[in-house]
Amino acid sequence: MLNAQIDIDVVRGMSIGSEVTIEGVATNGSELGIIRYIQDTTGAIPAYPGAGSAPDFPENVSRGDLVQVTGLLKDYNGLLEIDPISSYTVISNGNPLPEPLATTPAGVNEENEAKLLRVENVIFDTGGGIFSVGNYAITENGGGAAAEVRVNSGSPFVGTPIPQASVNVIGLSSEFNGNYQLLMRDEDDLEIADDFYITVVPKQTGITASTVIIDWETSEAGNSNLRYGTTIDMANEIINSNSTSNHSVEITDLEPAEFYYVQAFSNNGSTTVSSLPALYSTASNSTGAIKIYFNHEVDGSFSTGESPTNVTGTAIEAAIINRINATTTSIDCSIYNINRKTIVAALSNAHNNGVTVRYVTDLSTANLALSDPAPSFPVVKGNTEGLMHNKFFVFDADSQNDSWVITGSTNMTANNIADDYNNLVLIQDKAIAKAYTLEFEEMWGADTAEPNYFNVKFGPDKTNNTPHLFNVNGIMVESYFSPSDNTGLAIVNAVETADTDLQFALLSFTYNQLGAIVLSEHNSPTNVRGIMENINDQGSEFNFLQSNGVNILAHDNPLSLHHKYAIIDATNPESDPQVVTGSHNWSGGADTNSDENTLIFHDATMANIFLQEFEARWCEVNSGSNCTTTAIEEINEIAGFEATLSPNPAVDYTNINMNLETTSDMVLSIWSVNGKLLQSTILNNVQSQQTETLFLNGMPSGTYFVTFRAEDQITVRQLEVVR
Repeated sequence: MLNAQIDIDVVRGMSIGSEVTIEGVATNGSELGIIRYIQDTTGAIPAYPGAGSAPDFPENVSRGDLVQVTGLLKDYNGLLEIDPISSYTVISNGNPLPEPLATTPAGVNEENEAKLLRVENVIFDTGGGIFSVGNYAITENGGGAAAEVRVNSGSPFVGTPIPQASVNVIGLSSEFNGNYQLLMRDEDDLEIADDFYITVVPKQTGITASTVIIDWETSEAGNSNLRYGTTIDMANEIINSNSTSNHSVEITDLEPAEFYYVQAFSNNGSTTVSSLPALYSTASNSTGAIKIYFNHEVDGSFSTGESPTNVTGTAIEAAIINRINATTTSIDCSIYNINRKTIVAALSNAHNNGVTVRYVTDLSTANLALSDPAPSFPVVKGNTEGLMHNKFFVFDADSQNDSWVITGSTNMTANNIADDYNNLVLIQDKAIAKAYTLEFEEMWGADTAEPNYFNVKFGPDKTNNTPHLFNVNGIMVESYFSPSDNTGLAIVNAVETADTDLQFALLSFTYNQLGAIVLSEHNSPTNVRGIMENINDQGSEFNFLQSNGVNILAHDNPLSLHHKYAIIDATNPESDPQVVTGSHNWSGGADTNSDENTLIFHDATMANIFLQEFEARWCEVNSGSNCTTTAIEEINEIAGFEATLSPNPAVDYTNINMNLETTSDMVLSIWSVNGKLLQSTILNNVQSQQTETLFLNGMPSGTYFVTFRAEDQITVRQLEVVR
């Protein structure tokens, strides 16, 4: 039985907490999530099925349904809504929607809250960019009032061009903390009012050391012109008299490893349309060497001929310190957390020897190695909105053959280097180094040795100010920095290209749009496998993917899977094999608030090397078989090394007595019989006689293996624990 409803304009004047019954037409469906905006002839109000609501409201209410809703009035960050919903009745389906109220941007306000509006003849302030999740300013064409358009996660607009044309925007007027915004629902809510405009924003399709090719598309035929230059003034022009809607222009006689601002513009005889200026890079003449490190064994049986550079924590730390020691001019460090005093000592030595060392870190992490004593080089701490979560170094950025970038998932802590599963990538390329330097200097606030604290930018304050495509000795590499560069969208685009197989190993996965794409790939012929560490994070995609049949496993090893990588079409070299890696967890926070760095490598060899890492982890969590020990047996014994364990059998601890003829760094680890790593530590400069105590707290009775790893040599001892 239906209740006596109240006109919505009357409801909107009632007190918070009042029980009300309204009746109207739903003006949206699932495209905005579980909320439904309800409008009658007097006004509009959203209904949100919060805790205690009648079940199945979102599933049963679609756009065009005439529905009666009873519930309590609630203020949600300024938005008046009905929440919880105590009861509802769908009276009829397929009703015509209210005619959108024609207005200007000024009409997106409290008076029209929740109504369906049509804002006419406006332009997007960031026209020529790409829609991602977030708010976009619109202004009356010719100047005047402004408003904001909101694009939500899962919106069909995500990843599409922001029109560089006059538009009419249809949407629902909403509010969040005093900020009024228009919610677009689908493609029909954005009407292009102009006849001639750019439909596909310019992109770089060809790169050499002296040329770049820029492609774009327009709605009608026009000529193909470019402005370009090394400064935003773009003093050079290329004018073509051709007439086409598919434009492609090559710029020649450029310098290697140089960044050029480029703006495309076309004229159809009466109107000129222009893209936003963007930064593009030529290829460098660097060696393009790429070295890949993991800190745990890989499964070499999957190799197609190449292997990682090394697979130990000591090798990772040595690679970083060796690169620091080899640097002659500059080192930029953007590191989330560090407790390795060995690395800080090397940086301090470089600084004291005349190398410019600049260091950026997170505002809230311990950074124990940067205190007691504080280093001699300057340090900037930042990001009040999220995390300064980068893990990268840039060395000698201005050098053709000595410029290196080190990045990956590894924090500079003992746990991350020796224990938790991580990767590290070294790239010798001047253009990549220049891009990372630009990103660093946004956070540093200056291009000088000392920071400018009045100009530092972290998180959402940063801008999209670097090129995104590089040619590294024939390997195409994409580079993105969060939160300014739509990194999540770039990862989505990479995952969507999978034709044959997709693997991912992630610490955290909460980004809904990526979850939807992974499921879509699973539902296609693509073979999808994934491993996740934090399966219980708020908003985790784990249960969603697993319940929909995706082959995703929880990482149940005592050590943390700290990777953030995806591998695309590693088994199909004829496709476009790719590796996505860096500091970026697959989360909304990483995409919108935190400082992150991500690289996407288009290379079959790299994809195969990362596949070897994934298969070793997959074997550990999937079958529990002795994957790592099998790999260990193929490595030579450490020459001139003796090790004894006492007591053995042991209860709570065992003393490890070592004797090594030479000096070497070493990783000391303990493994279960089924090949799972339980703990490990880095031992620096082991030589002559040395004793370490291995504590066994919490380990049940049984047989274990203790390994001593020095470079490509390993010694194994058996340990019995009795309780």
